[in-house]
Parts: sequence; C-alpha cells; structure tokens
Amino acid sequence: MSEMPQFIIGAGMAGLLAARMLSRHDCVVLERSPELPHNHSAVLRFSSSKVADVLGIPFRRVTLTKTVVPWRNPVADAMQYAYKVLGEYRTDRSVLLPERWTSSERWIAPLDLIERMADGLAIEYGRDYDFAAGNKKVISTVPMPVLARAMGYRDLGWKWVRGMNVRARLKNCDAFCSVMVPDPEVSFYRASITGDELIVELAHDVLATPTDAYDVACEACSLLGFHGKFVGDTAALVRQEYGKIAPIDEAERKNFIFWASTVKGRAYQLGRYATWRPRLLLDDLVADVRRIESWMMSRTPEYDQEQHRQEGSPD
Repeated sequence: MSEMPQFIIGAGMAGLLAARMLSRHDCVVLERSPELPHNHSAVLRFSSSKVADVLGIPFRRVTLTKTVVPWRNPVADAMQYAYKVLGEYRTDRSVLLPERWTSSERWIAPLDLIERMADGLAIEYGRDYDFAAGNKKVISTVPMPVLARAMGYRDLGWKWVRGMNVRARLKNCDAFCSVMVPDPEVSFYRASITGDELIVELAHDVLATPTDAYDVACEACSLLGFHGKFVGDTAALVRQEYGKIAPIDEAERKNFIFWASTVKGRAYQLGRYATWRPRLLLDDLVADVRRIESWMMSRTPEYDQEQHRQEGSPD
C-alpha cells in the first residue's frame, strides 16, 4: 500500500481543504508566503453544502439572483463578455444563458472561513518547494504552468489574465445577487453582492488604480439599484495573478497530470489552477481530495491505469 504524501504545497483554499480532509494522515502544509495568502479575491460562494459538511462549519443557505444587462443580442453579448473576461472572443462563458434572469441556491461561508480552515493544521510558512527528482510525491496546489516549469515540462500554451477586483462594504444591505455586464463601455464585467459585501470584477484590460476603486464601486452600486451613499467610507482594489484562465487541449492537460504524478511521480495536482480546469468549483474539490486519497492508498491508482490505457506517457 502506498503512503500518503507528507507535504501539501500551498495554503490556499484547496490546500487547506485537503489538509483538513486528510488530517488523519498528518500532512504538513508548506506555504511560500509568510502568512495565510487569502488569494481568493473574487466572489466566494458555494453551489452545495459539500465543503461545509466535510469541514463541520455551518454555511448560510441563500437564494442567489443573477442577471445579464443586455447589450446587443445574446450571441454578441456572450462574445463581448468573454473578451472582457479573458481577452478573447468565445461563446462558452456563463453569460450565454437561456434566460436573462435566474435564481438558484448557494451556500455562503463565514467571513473567517480561511482562518477556521487553517486552525490546528501543521503549516510551515516561508517554505518553497522545488519538486526536485528524488523527493517524495506531494499534493500540489500551485498553478500548472509553475509546476511544469519547475519540472522542465514543455509550454502547453497556457493563457490567463490577472484579476483586478474592487471590494467595498454596503450600508443597510443583506442581498445575494450578481449582474453580468457585456457592454465594453463599462469597466467591469460582473458586480456581485454577498450579504453586505460588494465585489466588482474589472475587465482584463482595465488599468485601474486604488484611487479609482470608490468610483467603480459607486458605478456598480448604481447598476445594482443603490445610490453611491450606501457604499462604505472606503473601497479596496485587490489584484490576483490568476484571475481567469482559458482552456487548453484536454489530452495535453491530462497527459501532463499523468506525467507529473506517475511517470515522474512527484505531484498530485489539486485545484482549479493546478489542474487547469476553468470551470472547476470549490465544491468539486471534495471529490478530488477523496480520489487522491484513494489513489495514494492503492498500489495501482485508478487514475494512473486509466490515463496510461487511454493516452500513455507524453514522453
């Protein structure tokens, strides 16, 4: 029987979730930053109670209202929305909906979720990891391009854009909604409210500065039905290295995962950026952690056999 990895690389939400779910295996989380990174700066909502259930932390169940501000027609809106998000024209973004208005259930985590996830875990801060040959296999949450570069793998044509969000608190508000904005004349592509928190996601090519944040927040509030006076005293501009990612060839993606975890035997990859799946939800990570545990506890991991049968090694 294989042993579980000693280390989980990265103390983001994926790494913390893995560490909590695998706590009986005494894994240590290595985090290159000197403190918890808090690197999830966009809207944090869950589509199910899966994460809450495995963590034993109560989440609030709410009804989310979502709509699109019409620009020209559904296809043009989808194309322009994709361009605002990724810098390329696509028709597979969520703005292309059968209905312009939807309502669905979501689960909202407490504000201190990351701190509660980290509580009691063995986390070593200021620790980088080089994925050198000869080291034991780890669970890696670092973005796939970073892992590939560290292991000397070829460039697979990854494309991503940096995220830039404005966050502010709203007065007299307890709402859960999102408005998507294809219009290229508007600086942001989505404005959302979670409780009393406003999060405005800016288009990929907008060069905003911290002094612009309050104006952006007021513009978003106007679109959402608020007057600017309901915005708190400050609005923060938050940057994120991997804001949105574009899909790559699926066979190439799977080949790299197989190569890194089996041929080289250095890392199981976990998380949206680590596995390069643009539509992966945090809820999906629960099943992914369980799969990794299953593979590591088996002499012949299911994933490895299936990948080898279907695609083989990229070498």
